[in-house]
Amino acid sequence: MEVDFGSAVGTVPRLADGVELIGEYQGSGFQEPRYIVRRSDGQVIQLPRLLYLLAASMDGQRNQAQVAGVLSAEFGKVVQAEQVAFLVDNRLRPAGIVAADPGAGDPQTGPDGAAPKMAVKSDPLLALKFRVGVVPERTVWRIAGMFGPMFWPPVILATLASFVGLDVLIIAQGGLGRIVPSAIALIYQPALTLLVLGLILASAAFHECGHVTACRYGGAKPGVMGFGLYLVWPALYSTVTDSYRLGRVGRLRTDLGGVYFNAVFIAGMSVAYLYTGAPWLLVAIVALHVETATQFLPMIRLDGYYILSDLIGVPDLFSRMGPVLASIIPGRAKHPRVQELKPWVRRMITLWVLIVVPYLGYWLIGFLIVIPRVLPVVWHRLVFLIHAVGQAASASHGAEAALGVVQIVLLLLPWVGSSLMLGMMARRPVRWLRRRLAPAAVSAGRI
Repeated sequence: MEVDFGSAVGTVPRLADGVELIGEYQGSGFQEPRYIVRRSDGQVIQLPRLLYLLAASMDGQRNQAQVAGVLSAEFGKVVQAEQVAFLVDNRLRPAGIVAADPGAGDPQTGPDGAAPKMAVKSDPLLALKFRVGVVPERTVWRIAGMFGPMFWPPVILATLASFVGLDVLIIAQGGLGRIVPSAIALIYQPALTLLVLGLILASAAFHECGHVTACRYGGAKPGVMGFGLYLVWPALYSTVTDSYRLGRVGRLRTDLGGVYFNAVFIAGMSVAYLYTGAPWLLVAIVALHVETATQFLPMIRLDGYYILSDLIGVPDLFSRMGPVLASIIPGRAKHPRVQELKPWVRRMITLWVLIVVPYLGYWLIGFLIVIPRVLPVVWHRLVFLIHAVGQAASASHGAEAALGVVQIVLLLLPWVGSSLMLGMMARRPVRWLRRRLAPAAVSAGRI
């Protein structure tokens, strides 16, 4: 194959609007340094040193021959204008880092009148893809500023000490023995059950405030907050992608900000429980302790996953799963995406993969086995709840009717999420099958 570079050598490349060159990725787990760039849409992209220096040398005034001279001096090796043209057109422009070539035609339609290719977007495995933003970026920034003092070191120490001390006090007063009776009592008091669910939802929102506050406190800019469906359950989310500009400590602070705010919320509830003795508050406290503990699990994209990722300095661990599995096959050479990691990081990710793959396989197989047995039960329960809500509404029992509606929603959401997840998982095999069948279809059309 021959590539003609001649027509591109004299053009003047420039960065796309809104692109920010952040710098070296701190605390990296790679053998060679990685550099990060932030696009106008908020997506952060990793680049090797050569591509980053190339992006930094494009000011919209130098042509590619001049860029090659600057790049050669900074990189320490001779780089030709033709090589600059190739890297711009085949590496930086598809990633949305370089503006469209003005000589390629209408930037809105492309040189041949067709729609232009969109910039490369990440498609991370098991990410929160079905979501909607609710709180705009400007409001998030103000919220993060309001809670900023919560991350002063003396405040952190005092808060965590209070959290532990209040837990010990509740246990010392016999709180553990009251949990089961308190939970059973809620069955006969639907209004209190709604209060518990409301507190759990408020805690989840406060949890996300912890992430965005830690992000701003470290010097990064948080994005929008909202809600969506993660795998098979509803979830709130906050956008803290800009925290990649921070060092390892700043990123870990952002990761832990959510569970820290959980501790603050639980401490406040503990004070209220010790003052009132309300059993429903004890149930909510225990539920939030369990929810906070599960955040540390690294098998799916909860806080523990991002904590592990930032500890070892490798973003998006799931993208390494395939290369790691291919590299542990006897007789196979290590995949390049595994070789580029530091030895200790390589061992940590391999251990993580060996834990996560069986874990995900267990739940997927179990889910497929359980579906035929559970669906009829879910259907009968759904019919019963709809009938019960109608009766409660007719009898003007507002709390019972509201609780029934909540139960219906919670019953349906996992199945909606499961359908969306299975559809998402099926897209990649379908795309692969289409690519395999496309040449055959073209050949058949030529006969």
